[in-house]
Amino acid sequence: MSRRPGISAGLLVGFLLVSLPPSAQAVDPPRQAANPPSAQAVDPPRQATSLRLADSSQESTAPSVGMVTAPSSGVQYGLIVAGLGGEQKYVDRNHAWALGFYDVLKSVQGFSEDRLILLVEDPAVAGGSPAAKSTLDEIHSALAGLSRLVRPEDDLFILLIGHGSAAGTGARLNIPGPDLTAEMLGESLGEIGARYTVVVNGASSSAPFIEALSGPGRVIVTATKSGSERLSTVFPEHLLASLEAGAGDLDKNGRVSVLESFVYARNKTAEWYAAQGLLATEHPLLDDNGDGRGTREPGPGGTDGALAGRIYYARRTIPALTTGSPGERSMRARMEELRWLIDELKTRKNERDPEEYAARMEDLLIELAQVSRQLRTLEENPP
Repeated sequence: MSRRPGISAGLLVGFLLVSLPPSAQAVDPPRQAANPPSAQAVDPPRQATSLRLADSSQESTAPSVGMVTAPSSGVQYGLIVAGLGGEQKYVDRNHAWALGFYDVLKSVQGFSEDRLILLVEDPAVAGGSPAAKSTLDEIHSALAGLSRLVRPEDDLFILLIGHGSAAGTGARLNIPGPDLTAEMLGESLGEIGARYTVVVNGASSSAPFIEALSGPGRVIVTATKSGSERLSTVFPEHLLASLEAGAGDLDKNGRVSVLESFVYARNKTAEWYAAQGLLATEHPLLDDNGDGRGTREPGPGGTDGALAGRIYYARRTIPALTTGSPGERSMRARMEELRWLIDELKTRKNERDPEEYAARMEDLLIELAQVSRQLRTLEENPP
């Protein structure tokens, strides 16, 4: 592609902000779920609450658009762990949150049931949801199964709920029997080759999990800013609300990103303490740049937030890719691919030669502007 002399990235970005049509939303085209003859078990055989995940070794059948398929391939896996509650009211609350996350990920965010794992303190209260006891053996078994199934184009979401501690032998989630430590979880994650891994630790004393788990391609969210914030948390309640009925869809593009869910839950958590007239005893953090340090204010201009802003809980089609002429759908898909490439390039800026980075970024921005203009013309003047 010939480069326009003297064009600046800033001018191109400004052009894009005013030229992108409302319907050109960022969307991952659907991927047909794998349907093997029999599901591969994640855990050793157990009772009626046994959890099984579908084998995802089959190739994606989603049609590719343009020359890039990275943003549209892959599936999502979820692991929800509710630890010990102690007092009955906290036991009940942890179960309600865990079941709520299971239901909302499946019914609202489009996770396949055979790729969701639910572990709770007492599986008997799970109702019709398939659950197992949240012991260390069950957690290790689930993570081992995920290490066999998750592919480089898949995303993994892990939600931890309950009471934590960070004194003495390190940060941990209190579960029935031996606790789950941050180091243990980190070792298991090292065996799972996901494209992106999102770990949300909504427990008390959860902040040290950031340093233990931070790394490339990972988003780590905690309910607290330090291990000394030891009181029960309400952050998971508001995170759950962010995923229900699009409450956390702050940019109204039809999906909720990890960054949007964090911002929503962080703000609602602060509002809750203010409404109760209480001094806040939890201050959520997010880390997604691999430096092991979380921030309260991720987003544009900050050190964290770029990766979290492009990881979505849902990989479902919205009208932008299913309506209009074939030419319009193709252009919108190509725009999504270009946005993904731009984001990926930004995250690797420090790894590339400055001139090479600038040239590549200019090429991508120019093509995005051109496709956007073509789409706008086509929508305003249909054939």
